[in-house]
Amino acid sequence: MKSRSGPVLSVRGLSLDAGQRQIVHDLSFAVGRGERVCLLGESGSGKSLTAGAVLGLLPANINLKGSIAVAGHEVSRLPAPLRPASARVAMVFQHSYSALNPLVSIGSQLQEPLRRRQGLGAMDARIRAVELLAAMGLPNPEDMLRRCPPEISGGQRQRACIALALACKTSLLVADEPTTALDVVTQAQVLRALKAGTEEPDAPGLLFITHDLGAAAQLCDRAIIIKDGAIVEAGDLAAVLAAPRHDYTRRLIAAAQAGSIDRASPSAYSAAGTA
Repeated sequence: MKSRSGPVLSVRGLSLDAGQRQIVHDLSFAVGRGERVCLLGESGSGKSLTAGAVLGLLPANINLKGSIAVAGHEVSRLPAPLRPASARVAMVFQHSYSALNPLVSIGSQLQEPLRRRQGLGAMDARIRAVELLAAMGLPNPEDMLRRCPPEISGGQRQRACIALALACKTSLLVADEPTTALDVVTQAQVLRALKAGTEEPDAPGLLFITHDLGAAAQLCDRAIIIKDGAIVEAGDLAAVLAAPRHDYTRRLIAAAQAGSIDRASPSAYSAAGTA
């Protein structure tokens, strides 16, 4: 899928360090509205910290240099609560319990941003909540509204989290390893939900953070390959898979074909001096 307009996320010369330790080095990339881009690398590559910078959720000990613009707003020095509404970023976390209040019904949590961010009345918010849950492939969405997070499965919770992120009506959605803790069948359901949620005419751009090349291939249009905090390859994902230019990318593909990128980290790289 190609971008439908200018970038909703523009990262230029991003570097992140913790004192003397450089973690991310001079990253530059962009995500357009309706575009699905994966930031792909092994554990410890700096991809999740990059996501934290985009979200405005960096740890206090991390120093940032460079530029991050969301929907045209420079936000690199602004934590999430201080960003203007038009520059807020929706998030799908790895663990759904992190995003959902276990004591509050799915319906109440989903309708709140529909009313606050989209200005819907109570009845319209309820109707839209049901539509969002149905679009995520959740069974009996009317019943789902009344249930609390502990009463549904992990995959259902994760799809409810995607519905919640879409309800926030932001220009950018960041999903950080949203399928890692799920079985293969449930992973496929979550990926289908993410894809469905980013195919509407006014859909947000998606930055998909993952170590799972197979998941990225099912969902994303473009890949940014990161190793040791630096981009080593980027481009159309199908083209990268067909003809990888960098040795690290070739190793990731081989590891994915063997079953898991994490099998190749870190010991498989150490013999070649790339750990």
